[in-house]
Amino acid sequence: MIFWAVATLLVILCGFWIAHPFLRRGAMEMEAADSTISIYRDQLDEVERDREAGLISPVECDAARQEIERRALAAARRMDQGFFMSHRSVPAALSISAMVILAALGSYLALGTPEAPNQPFAARRSEMLTQQAAAGSIASSIQLLVDAAEQTPEDLDTWWLLAKSYTAVGDLGAAAEAYGRAAELSENDPEVLSSYAEAMTKANGNKVPPAARIIFEQVLATTPEPRARYYLALAKAQAQNFQGALEDWGMLLADSPEGAGWIPMVRRDMVNMARFLKQDLRTYLPDATPAEIAASGDTAPVDSTTRIAELEAGLAADPADYKAWIELATLRSGAGDSDGALAALDEGRNHFRAAPFVLQKFEETARALGLDMLDRGPGVSGPDAEQVAAISQLSRDEQDEMIDGMVAGLAAKLEENPDNLDGWIMLVRSYVNLGQTEKAREAYQNARKQFSGRRAALDALNSGAGNVLGAN
Repeated sequence: MIFWAVATLLVILCGFWIAHPFLRRGAMEMEAADSTISIYRDQLDEVERDREAGLISPVECDAARQEIERRALAAARRMDQGFFMSHRSVPAALSISAMVILAALGSYLALGTPEAPNQPFAARRSEMLTQQAAAGSIASSIQLLVDAAEQTPEDLDTWWLLAKSYTAVGDLGAAAEAYGRAAELSENDPEVLSSYAEAMTKANGNKVPPAARIIFEQVLATTPEPRARYYLALAKAQAQNFQGALEDWGMLLADSPEGAGWIPMVRRDMVNMARFLKQDLRTYLPDATPAEIAASGDTAPVDSTTRIAELEAGLAADPADYKAWIELATLRSGAGDSDGALAALDEGRNHFRAAPFVLQKFEETARALGLDMLDRGPGVSGPDAEQVAAISQLSRDEQDEMIDGMVAGLAAKLEENPDNLDGWIMLVRSYVNLGQTEKAREAYQNARKQFSGRRAALDALNSGAGNVLGAN
């Protein structure tokens, strides 16, 4: 009875609260837009005072003023200006109160019961994750598998699916751990063991670690598993035994069924090996295509000396062109200068060490040219946590160079995914802050072309980037 009394009281109070505006005397009220705009005016005055006091620079003052004006304009557009009248209406108040009370009581009588036990949080969380997974959320699907693995840690299928899911989203470290647990439960199943060793290799930057090599050798002792054969040949190449790797890949290709998924990768690596060794590719790959033969260096190379010199001169003046670094590495590799190609990619990595997207492009190029099989030496990976923390200790010139690399990386990313409004605004403003006005105008015009016909996006672009350039 206490429950019903409290529930009834709460429903009556809610009904009265909803009907209260209809019981007030008539009044004229002002919309909230004016008070909101006045707040932004105060913020503009405060920014101006900070500039006069020398607390912020003129550039920072201008950027802050533009951001406040943009927000004020957006707020004004969302609000209807002017005044409105409120009128008292007792019948309307009583009607609304009655409807609220009846709707609440009717809904509770139909659906609710105070005797029902509370649903545990874990059950509610699982239900929510299930719904999200059904809607296509990969993260929710993975979390469900993680929960299932915790509840049934001896279930091989769960760990197997979890490992494949981690691999699909690119979490290679977690995938290797999950494959490791699956390998423990598989009782030395060759496919599971081979998958585990492959995950270890990918998590290690595609370098075959000693533990993975031992597992691959264990697999080959029981079955001629293609994956184990491929990675053991790759391990030979990474140990500078290029001839042995080329021969092993040739035997793997000869034993592979037609249409096997690994054939293109094996052929690519054989082409690279033939180029490194300056051998006739057709000795190991009789059905080599003209393109493969040319890539292996078995035809008269096109004179690329002039273009290489042009690229070197251009990059000396402007190293923030990642495509030029890739082209330079490709031309040097085609000319048989693998060390020079690797040096070009490594120098490019140094300029773009704060731009993960560009670093990924360099890694893809290295794999395509077979340069990932060479010893790159230390210092070519991205910054670790300690290096990131030490960025503030760099000299001004070093910081400027890193900032240039970050901006260039943003520009490269927008080439791949141009439908990113915030990215374009950030790029324009970054160029302006770096004093590169022409690049800022070019980026602004490219953004306008990208969002042509989309009024809301163009308005945001004008307020966020156009004002910086004085564009209309």
